Amino acid sequence: MFDELLAQFDFDAPTVNFDYTTKEGWREFVEFDAPRPAPCTMSVYEEMATSDRAIYNIARERFMSVGARIATPSLRRFVAAASSAMADNRSPDASKSGVVISGRPSMGKTTAVQEFGRAYERARRERAGTRRKDLIPVAFAQVPTHATEKTMMKKLAEFYALPFSQTASYETLLSRVSNVMRACETEIVIIDDIHRLDLRYRASEQAADALKELSERCPGTMIYAGVNVAQNGLFWGSRGEQIMARFETVQFDEYDIATNEGAAVWGRVLTELEDSLCLIRQPEGDILRIAAELREISRGSLGRMAKAIRRCARDAIRDRSEQLDLDHLLVVLETIRRLEDRVADEAAQSTRRPRGRRVKAGR
Repeated sequence: MFDELLAQFDFDAPTVNFDYTTKEGWREFVEFDAPRPAPCTMSVYEEMATSDRAIYNIARERFMSVGARIATPSLRRFVAAASSAMADNRSPDASKSGVVISGRPSMGKTTAVQEFGRAYERARRERAGTRRKDLIPVAFAQVPTHATEKTMMKKLAEFYALPFSQTASYETLLSRVSNVMRACETEIVIIDDIHRLDLRYRASEQAADALKELSERCPGTMIYAGVNVAQNGLFWGSRGEQIMARFETVQFDEYDIATNEGAAVWGRVLTELEDSLCLIRQPEGDILRIAAELREISRGSLGRMAKAIRRCARDAIRDRSEQLDLDHLLVVLETIRRLEDRVADEAAQSTRRPRGRRVKAGR
């Protein structure tokens, strides 16, 4: 049974898996290139040697998975908000501004902050040239589970590969991280999974205070990304009010095709995804025939839909049909949605257990 299942498995296909939470992994992500492969006809493709065809398929896989950029309206709103916050922070008199991206899972929030950070760092390094090898324009960290002020600072220290003792105090960690941020001219600090900071709990309050203090000590603009942050307690209490006052919230919502404008945007996203597949026989715009069904099954989730489309594209490359099977695509998308819904339900049940000491209602 396994021999049959693995017969078509590509053991030589490269794995693209970046560790964004270290400066080395982030730098690898920033410098990684996956250019669009040159178009070719089916006859040319069939005449390729086996090794050349494998190389071409790998190039297509890399481009559709990593190289292609889909400029969604949510991404454009986020870039505009981030640019405004960075402009505000150039004034020494103003309180530090930032951006919070919020939305349901699989709406492209993490991808958006990573791609923005990547584009910004590339542009910044190109402007600096070779004279600043120690430049680290963007830092990336994830909020750890049950975060405290110390564990939050440790995550940032680990990004910069700063040695520290496990018994180091919070003040020591904060000082070292802020100093290296200044030395490396870090201008953007991306904090992912910010929904883990539920300010109804004391430890999360401390972690939020740590990020605020860090933002005041370093020149970087803070960008937070998380799942439904308001529902998960990020804006609770006086600290939450401060975050709402200083941070612009960009909501990554599902796509609404009830209006002509919404349908046009959804159609543009679909055609860009279709084009990124580089399938030889794919008729241009063919995917629009099931645009409404894709929206209904995916519930407007770009990440969920892109995963299904790319899986079907790989099937089309493998069986050499070189064209999306639209009926199969709907089935694959439905399967992915059901699996993700089940995982989300299980995760929601597991997070209902007590997480620590809760803040008093009067605070």
